[in-house]
Formats: sequence, C-alpha cells, structure tokens
Amino acid sequence: MQKIFEKISAFFSGIADRLISILGAVGMAQFPQFFSQYLQRLGGHLQEIRRAINKYEQAAESLGISFEDYIRQHLTAEERVFQTSGEVIAGLLNRLENIENSFYQLQQAGPFTRWIIFFQEADWEIARQTLTFYTPGIPTSMEGIIYAFTGLLLGWGLFSLFKTAFNTLDNKIRKKG
Repeated sequence: MQKIFEKISAFFSGIADRLISILGAVGMAQFPQFFSQYLQRLGGHLQEIRRAINKYEQAAESLGISFEDYIRQHLTAEERVFQTSGEVIAGLLNRLENIENSFYQLQQAGPFTRWIIFFQEADWEIARQTLTFYTPGIPTSMEGIIYAFTGLLLGWGLFSLFKTAFNTLDNKIRKKG
C-alpha cells in the first residue's frame, strides 16, 4: 500500500511540477505583454497632446504672434477665463514634456531594465487604464521568450523549494513519530 501511495504521490508531484512551471512561464510572459500595451497607450496620449498643442500653435499663428506670446497673453490677461486657459496650455506643455521623456526612456530601455524605468517614469493613470483593458497574451519576441523562460525556472524553482521543505518537515515528523 505504501508503494502505491508513493507512486500516486510522485505522479501528482510531477504534474504539479510541470503545471506550476508552465504557470510561471505564462505569468512572467505577461510583463512584456503589459509593457507593450502600456507603451501603445502612452503613445496615444502623446499623440493627442501634440495634436491639442498644435491647435493652439495654429491659433497663435493666425493671430500673428508666437506661441510663447500666446500663452503669456493668456496667463497675464485681466480676465480669469483667459488666465485659466493659459494655465491649461502651460499644463499641456508640461505634460507633453513628461510623457515624451517617459516614452523615450521606456523605448530605449532594455528588457531587464525596462521595469525599473517603468516604475520611475510611469503615468499611473495610464497604467491603470492599461490594466483595465489589458489583454493577456504570449509575446513571441525575444524579450517575451526570455521572460517566459525566467518564469518557467522561477515556477520550477519555487515548487522544488516548497517540495524540499515539505519533504524535510515530513521526514522530521516521521522520525519523531
């Protein structure tokens, strides 16, 4: 009876080992997948901000003044309505600079530094939107393969560690009993 139990245990241990390794691989492969979707969303925001600023630049040009003068006149206007529109334009320029910098930094980052830079540069509202509409997948890029392989090793390693700890504890209990 003991041998049957050991064979059944070994069978399920082998299945669990492979299942956890596969889940680790698929789970880790989601990092580059999420990053790709975040970068696309960030690029969309960047394009939309550029479009809005372009409209303001065209308005300044149509008035025969520089864009900087256009903003300055809004900010220094006596009417609060114009002052707030100047603040909005200045805020858009600041956001454009931040998103451009973040987009550039993330595009230049390597697969192993990308997440460090992501946490330093992330726009958390865009990250939340990305997560809300996130579509899981398995990226077939070299980065995706590296993350998947890392996840496979991590899953297998954690399972092996857990299994070793459990067996050690079981052996200690049996020796006392």
